[in-house]
Amino acid sequence: MLLQTLASLDQARALPQVASPSTAASNPDILKPHAPETEAKPKARSWSHRLEARMPSKLKAAAATLKSSNMISLGTGRPNPKYFPWDSLIAHGKRHQGDGAFGDDTTSTSCSAGDENFDLSKALNYGDAAGHAQLIRFVTEHVDLIHKPQYEDWRTCLTCGTTSALDIIFRMFVKPGDSVLFESLTYPPTIEIAEAQKFNPVGITMDTEGLIPAELDRVLSTWDEAREPKPFVLYTIPSGHNPTGVTQSTERRRAIYEVAEQHDLLIIEDDPYFYLQLENDSSTQLTAEKYLENLPTSYLSLDRTGRVIRLDSTSKILAPGLRIGWLTASAEIVRIFVANTEISSAFPAGPSQVMMYKLLAESWGHRGFFDWLSHISLEYSRRRNLLVEACEKHLPRDVCSWTVPTFGMFLLVRLDVSKHPAVRLLESLQSAAILDIEDRIYKKSSVNGVLVTKGSWFAAETEYVREASLRLTFVAAPEAALETAVEAFGRTVQGEFERA
Repeated sequence: MLLQTLASLDQARALPQVASPSTAASNPDILKPHAPETEAKPKARSWSHRLEARMPSKLKAAAATLKSSNMISLGTGRPNPKYFPWDSLIAHGKRHQGDGAFGDDTTSTSCSAGDENFDLSKALNYGDAAGHAQLIRFVTEHVDLIHKPQYEDWRTCLTCGTTSALDIIFRMFVKPGDSVLFESLTYPPTIEIAEAQKFNPVGITMDTEGLIPAELDRVLSTWDEAREPKPFVLYTIPSGHNPTGVTQSTERRRAIYEVAEQHDLLIIEDDPYFYLQLENDSSTQLTAEKYLENLPTSYLSLDRTGRVIRLDSTSKILAPGLRIGWLTASAEIVRIFVANTEISSAFPAGPSQVMMYKLLAESWGHRGFFDWLSHISLEYSRRRNLLVEACEKHLPRDVCSWTVPTFGMFLLVRLDVSKHPAVRLLESLQSAAILDIEDRIYKKSSVNGVLVTKGSWFAAETEYVREASLRLTFVAAPEAALETAVEAFGRTVQGEFERA
């Protein structure tokens, strides 16, 4: 079934006349795969009462008019491509061998000025805030293959990376003084965005499956609206959570989505680790079919009413230097997001879009992309297994505990500070004492040649920190150095807890 679907998409890959880049912005539906049942799907609900409306840039709108006509331009400030100093780009990338493998040999792709599939002169000029139509089409097909959204008017656009996208989304929906719901531990830049935009992060308690739906419901049901407006935005990292490494089960996601329906929440699904499956058996790569079966159920795939904004990123699966991701949401939300992009980050970098399109759409295709995702998952599975083995061997188990991640890049080591000699003298656990222990281990680990990350840096509400923890990652260090690093970290922890 998968092979048949991919074959039909590959046959339709060439942009039809009506789907030229100049018409895609005004009619994005032409970029979506059309299944027979699409017309029976419901429309997304409107968020107009919540959105900070913004009209498209006047200059961008004028440039779009120029693309679709023979008009002579004396109005737009676009440089003349004749004076760009690059005539072509050539990229050498991993070759997809067809059997799911990627060898040491490479494949070469190129892009030139006047190229029919992707004109380099257009890629080097000012671009569409939503991205070039050729790449949007591939990404839209990918979203449909993976998530199969349940409502009709969903859209996908490119982003300049997740952090940029989050800054825009929060500006669209949240006013200074509002409160936004987060997991109790969360991605630090979102807290820094909250500080800059002057809204209040509210941490929701987590367990070994992530955010607890009953706690989310309790916070919302008991919210004092006379004191401040009730939160309506929930930000979550559901797969391979950063920093805890936990992944929400399908049942957990359904329960959280139902709470969102009950309280009319908008869910921001930030899922950069969604594709990094970590298997206990790191000897055999999964087939594309098996890999897809094992992917988590996304909030986007559960969404019936258009209340989910899903963010995907190339940073963990291709390269962070591309500064490209993609956003999927209702047409209304995407339209306002694109308008906000036009007056902030402007558009995703053209050369990065060329590299991504040439590799994914022209060289690998969807099957090759799925095989690549399975390939890097296998590589990271081996590293995860090495790190866990080292933790079991070298960390003091009476003090340290952790949950083995099944997705993502991180393992969070929690410390039982009640066993620390300094804490035993206190009548109750105090945040200051906990943070002090965590800080000393962090600094001593660095002195001992190991860089770890403080768990408290991820706290949505620092004043309520009740545990010391350190985040470890298995993706960056040489494999041969993982055990050495964990051994040094273990000695540091042991030494701290043996202080007189």
